[in-house]
Amino acid sequence: MSDDFEKLKRIGIQKIHETTHIARAHIQAIFNENFEEMSSVQLFGFISILEREYTLDLSELRANAKEFFKTNTLPFENTSKVKIFATPKKKSNATFIYTIIALVAAVLTLLYFASRAPQTEVAEIHKTIESAAIIAQDDENSSKIDENSTQLLEPTEVEEVRVQAEAKPITLKIIPKTRVWLGYIDLSDYKKYQKVFSDELELNTTKDWLLSFGHGHVDIEINGEVKSFKDPKNIRFSYIDSELKEINFEEFKSLNKGSGW
Repeated sequence: MSDDFEKLKRIGIQKIHETTHIARAHIQAIFNENFEEMSSVQLFGFISILEREYTLDLSELRANAKEFFKTNTLPFENTSKVKIFATPKKKSNATFIYTIIALVAAVLTLLYFASRAPQTEVAEIHKTIESAAIIAQDDENSSKIDENSTQLLEPTEVEEVRVQAEAKPITLKIIPKTRVWLGYIDLSDYKKYQKVFSDELELNTTKDWLLSFGHGHVDIEINGEVKSFKDPKNIRFSYIDSELKEINFEEFKSLNKGSGW
């Protein structure tokens, strides 16, 4: 482990607790790299606090933690998370269906006029019908090729593409249902902002945030996916590493260097 991590250990659990207000049990767990005692949001928040408070580089500890959570799913890790993306449903081949309907209508129309047309025109009409049938067959074959091409992707490849898309949200919008107070904290420097508003507010998704609402009648939109809340009491969220999670007051304080706001 790095020299900075050893320096942190020499400071001692009690002094770190008094300075950062991180629970002693959590500090001990970090020293022992006992990551299963905390959620990923808590742990990465604590590491950021320790780095900023003592001007340390704990990147090796953070890398070990990320590797742990990548290979271990804890029972509490998936609770109260806002789902960012849903796996898209397979679309029906509407284009092909519409082509067949249009072809049937065209054939019926042509047959009607064929019964009333001279013999030379009837021959041309038959050629038109055959051409239309060939076009419809080509559309069907193209549809089958596209479907087969999709099936060629291995499940792991599809999953990797989906995970990469989920890891890079583009928008984070707060849409209140009624006028609301919002306090939001930039975790890079713990600078605090607050606003009372009734229209939507968009936040920078490249930053990590703590959010505290005066009431819970709000919608939160991430890349067009909307999570709706209906709580008359205060609600709080963390937005860390592009992941939005509803948290309680104690978790908020832990991530906010022991401060309730």
